[in-house]
Amino acid sequence: MGGGSPDRPDESEAYRALAEQSATYFNRYKDVFVPLENQYIQSVFDAGGGAAYQEAMDGVTSMAQAQFDDRIGGLQSGMLAKGIDPNSGRFQAGTADAFEKLGTIRGLAGADAGINNTDRFLGGIQNVVKMGQGLASEAMQGQIGLASTAEDKIRSQFATDFADDQQRSQALGTAAGMAAGGAYNYFGGN
Repeated sequence: MGGGSPDRPDESEAYRALAEQSATYFNRYKDVFVPLENQYIQSVFDAGGGAAYQEAMDGVTSMAQAQFDDRIGGLQSGMLAKGIDPNSGRFQAGTADAFEKLGTIRGLAGADAGINNTDRFLGGIQNVVKMGQGLASEAMQGQIGLASTAEDKIRSQFATDFADDQQRSQALGTAAGMAAGGAYNYFGGN
């Protein structure tokens, strides 16, 4: 009869090569991808912590502050150039609107960053569960994407507020010009 053992099947060269290749892939997975998966899982759980929320909110409120710094500085410089005392009510009222808008935008942007961080955290948890189930994970929006979205919103709000102020100034200038022209025609046009 046959010389082989009934408990051990014959292995061909192709099966042996396939087994070696599979072992190589598995070892690469253990050495390279498992640490990356663990790092990803840790970053997901870190995104749910208070430090991640604070970092996201600090980032967008700093962007809002930077958008308004030049504008507020310009307002203050303009009033100082006109000789307005920085301690006067006129000086304070001249910048109060800009500071109020800054506060509103910082508050809204910070709240939005917190909500986006929660979305990032929950999306990451879903991805971790899918990884555990062996399903393809979906791409997660990172902190850079959140900051970009918040910065776009801040710039849009700043542009809207600035345009509103410019329109008011132009309307006042037009009204003053019309009044001066009417006065000139009435008094000086004879």
